[in-house]
Amino acid sequence: MKKFFKTLLVALLLIPTCAWADNGWNDAEYQRIEQSIQLPNIKQATKKYVISAYGAKQNASAAQNQKAINKLIALVSKKGGGTIAIPKGTWRTGAIEMKSFVELNLEEGAVLQFAFEPKLYPLVRTAWEGLACWNYSPCIYAYKVSDIAITGRGTIDGGGNNDTWWQWNGNPHFGYKEGVTKEHQKMGSRARLQKMAEDGVPFDERKFGMGQGLRPQLVNFVRSERILIKDVKMINSPFWVMHPLLCKDITVDGVTVWNEGPNGDGCDPEACENVLIQNCIFHTGDDCIAIKSGRNNDGRLWNKPSKNIIIRNCRMEDGHGGVVIGSEISGGCENVYAENCEMDSPHLERILRIKTNNCRGGLIQNIHMRKVTVGQCKEAVLKINLDYEPREACYRGFEPTVRNVSMEDVTCQKSNYGVLIIGGNKVENVYDIHVKNCKFDGVIKQPTKVTGKTRNVKFDNLIINGSLVLNKEDRPYQTYSEWLTHSEMQRVPQSYLLDFSKKPKWSYVMGIEMEGMLDTYLHYKGGKSTFKGADAEANNEAIINYLKEYPAKMIDEKGNITGYKYEDFNLDNVRTAKFILRMHNLFPSKSSELALKTLFKQLQNQPRTKEGVYWHKAIYANQVWLDGIFMGLPFYCNYAVQNLKPKKAKKILDDAVDQIVKTDLRTYDEKTQLWKHAWDETHSQFWANKEDGKSQHTWARALGWYVMAMTECLDAMPEDYARRGEIITLLNKAMKSVVKYQDKKTGVWYDVMDVKDPRNYLESTASSMFAYVLLKGYRKGYLGKEYQEAGIKAYEGILNNFIKVNPDKTISLTRCCAVSGLGPGPGPYVKKPNYKRDGSFNYYMSEPIRDNDAKGVGPFIWASLEMEMQGLNK
Repeated sequence: MKKFFKTLLVALLLIPTCAWADNGWNDAEYQRIEQSIQLPNIKQATKKYVISAYGAKQNASAAQNQKAINKLIALVSKKGGGTIAIPKGTWRTGAIEMKSFVELNLEEGAVLQFAFEPKLYPLVRTAWEGLACWNYSPCIYAYKVSDIAITGRGTIDGGGNNDTWWQWNGNPHFGYKEGVTKEHQKMGSRARLQKMAEDGVPFDERKFGMGQGLRPQLVNFVRSERILIKDVKMINSPFWVMHPLLCKDITVDGVTVWNEGPNGDGCDPEACENVLIQNCIFHTGDDCIAIKSGRNNDGRLWNKPSKNIIIRNCRMEDGHGGVVIGSEISGGCENVYAENCEMDSPHLERILRIKTNNCRGGLIQNIHMRKVTVGQCKEAVLKINLDYEPREACYRGFEPTVRNVSMEDVTCQKSNYGVLIIGGNKVENVYDIHVKNCKFDGVIKQPTKVTGKTRNVKFDNLIINGSLVLNKEDRPYQTYSEWLTHSEMQRVPQSYLLDFSKKPKWSYVMGIEMEGMLDTYLHYKGGKSTFKGADAEANNEAIINYLKEYPAKMIDEKGNITGYKYEDFNLDNVRTAKFILRMHNLFPSKSSELALKTLFKQLQNQPRTKEGVYWHKAIYANQVWLDGIFMGLPFYCNYAVQNLKPKKAKKILDDAVDQIVKTDLRTYDEKTQLWKHAWDETHSQFWANKEDGKSQHTWARALGWYVMAMTECLDAMPEDYARRGEIITLLNKAMKSVVKYQDKKTGVWYDVMDVKDPRNYLESTASSMFAYVLLKGYRKGYLGKEYQEAGIKAYEGILNNFIKVNPDKTISLTRCCAVSGLGPGPGPYVKKPNYKRDGSFNYYMSEPIRDNDAKGVGPFIWASLEMEMQGLNK
């Protein structure tokens, strides 16, 4: 225990406390490292020592060839060095030990085949998973030598497969069979070695080898310098493939690694200095390149960080990680530069990963990657996690530090996460992380996820799924309601040109979006704005000035409305009246008062079905649309309550309730428990079912209009109004079905709710409407707690799937269905029928999708305000 506390104190003293600047890629340091790496100095003689001339034979036993090759290596080294040639053919052997000044050259077509005969791999000084021990000799081994090389176009075959070394892993996937496999890690050797290291057992007492199941590496050079491995192909390693340990000046160039076995890391420089890995291909069963520096107490005692490492022009395929730091990294790691690599595989899990925990400790710093092209990876492009192996048996309290990590000019086409950082819970020791000029597409789960204690994690021109990723402190607004409001104002400087208009337009879409903006203004006035500029209050006042432009432009002094025709009896043209009414309450004017009277008059005289429900429009005679309930009734109720005497107002409210109830009766489908888009009273429209008059499908936005209408009518109804309960009951009925159809994975909704088809798509306007109603319905007491939870899930789904940050730091709502409708079919007010709009699924899928449709912008702003008012946006 005294030794433990002594080691802990040393470790804590080794962690610098000074501030650290984020320096990023350093060309001068890169060149210094490149120039400092020394190649082996091996005598270049015209004569090569060919193993077949010194006793090795293709038909000899592995033991015989092992003896001949090792004898020749010792001879050549003793003579001052030279090249040993392995000619074309397959040469079976046991462990080989390299000596100073020797090059082992495998000619093209040569296969150095290591036999699965454990007795041919004697105990040597090595390390296993970062822990010093005596273990089976690696297939090619060296200890305290200099100037050695393995070169040539031949193949080094470690002999690993499910019938040999790999089964020792103890996993049935790799051939392990309970009671049959006699030697394996499940016998407890790995845990025993870990405990010895934790308890400070001297190195010479840590003897494993025969019967212990700790597989040997393919190539392991220990405490050696000036090493070259060039052009060879390495396959079927028993364990790690290349493992230089406590070495200096290592060059790995043009090597192909193909090893799908367990723990099949490609190249693992451990506690090494001056390393160049270039022009290599890695296809591995574990990390492609994993830089290490000892595990736990051993690594701290070695006290030798891996440093000054260049990785370039490599291709990584299968593997847990492309370039990995850790996890056996207690000695630390610094000055790693990786560039110009290609990585692509559905089985390649991460591109750059740093993995460690508080058993390890150590300082990891100056890790840089740039100009890497990724097809796909399984988890994250950049992952830093300080929670690796959380159940590891070890002494803890050695908090690692990870700082000055940069990634630049990296592209990826598919991954679950872009950036995934899991910091510690106690110490803020992940900092100065910089991702710059990167583009990650096809990110499925979450663009960036940062948990635990971190600081100065910076994203600079990071584009994920087409959206600019901003640090929270770099956002112009800290709330999405303000951010989207001002984004739209920036995109469309004149409010009367919203919704892609070429000229001033009177339309329901204007009213919906501007009413959302109005609510943003009202909520954040009085110094509450989160704007990061100089004058937040003036910035908020810009919203109301923007909104004032619309009535000023569209309504003349006599109350005439540009583009409005009373005789069309178009419910859509009434919706904007609710916005005008609210603006009139704030800024009364004679012109708006007259316009409002005209619009209310339209509703009083609107044609109706025989049951008393509004026609949607004159051209849609005898038709009730879910859309129309929203377009007309909220203004109808609000105007009546504000401007009519109580008795007359009650009559209007009763009429509204009756229309909502009858719409439910005529559009509800018992089979799907959803509401069809529309109903034709005559059952004669070309899109209508001839038996019941209903349209074919449930269009999500139509149902969104319907539930928003109920919510807004409830807002207008006095608390003591007797029939409020009828609407609350219907709202609960509708939202129960809405939640039932919520996509479990994303939290949002498909465009056509009652069709499962690959062409169907997740749609943002309806999703925003449902999120808004769920959240507001809970806040107002109309809906239960479970609906708020569904609303939060929906809102988060909208952020993850539909919100995009543009290069100018505005945001966009994407994946908006531009329009969908039915007909019109032939009728007395129809100039030209539209048979394309037949209510079929194919029709709905044919309509365009666009960004920033006002029909979604307004509801998203409202949903955002609900999150913000309820304190859920933290």
